[in-house]
Amino acid sequence: MPKVSRSKALLLILSLFIFGFFSWQFLFPSSFTVIEVVDGDTIKLNDGRTIRYIGIDTPEEEKCFAQKAKKINSDLVLGKKVRLERDINEMDRFGRYLAYVYLQDGEEEIFVNEFLLAEGAGEFFLDTVNLRYQNLLVQAAEKAHEENKGLWHECAFDPKKGCQIKGNVDRLDKRWYHLPSFRHYETTEINLEHGDRWFCTEEDAQTAGFERARE
Repeated sequence: MPKVSRSKALLLILSLFIFGFFSWQFLFPSSFTVIEVVDGDTIKLNDGRTIRYIGIDTPEEEKCFAQKAKKINSDLVLGKKVRLERDINEMDRFGRYLAYVYLQDGEEEIFVNEFLLAEGAGEFFLDTVNLRYQNLLVQAAEKAHEENKGLWHECAFDPKKGCQIKGNVDRLDKRWYHLPSFRHYETTEINLEHGDRWFCTEEDAQTAGFERARE
């Protein structure tokens, strides 16, 4: 068996490493192209997967701001390359992959989930398993509500005041909503991480399973 010199052996190892690296990149690419925007919080990739953004829920079709949320998402990611980051629960009950999605914008990355919440394209969606960036997403959602941006402005009964109906989950896990005129409104705190929510209309609150509190 012919002897292989040290330099040739090192060259062979390096070649195998490079070949393996690019083969891995080909089989398991680090970025994907968005080929379709389903709605404000769901996209389809060039590898066939449907991706649902973690931590955000945008209005369903025909609901207020649904088409605008879809357009904001589409203008941001359609036809562009994105990077995915997964958490503990990788798929929802509809067979969609759950992910934090990042868009390369020059030398910086845009955290898509956070960006959409900050623009008021949707509300924070409580995921009790995927918690990695929950605090960051809650902060973005709260800021958009405070600044009366996106749906918080356009879907409110009084756009100048925004969506001010408080949906609160009490210690017994009962869900109540409070209008600004109700007696306990001012003392009712909204904690998105505990399942509390803001609503634009009473109908929205009732559809979400919240009952009208005492006036």
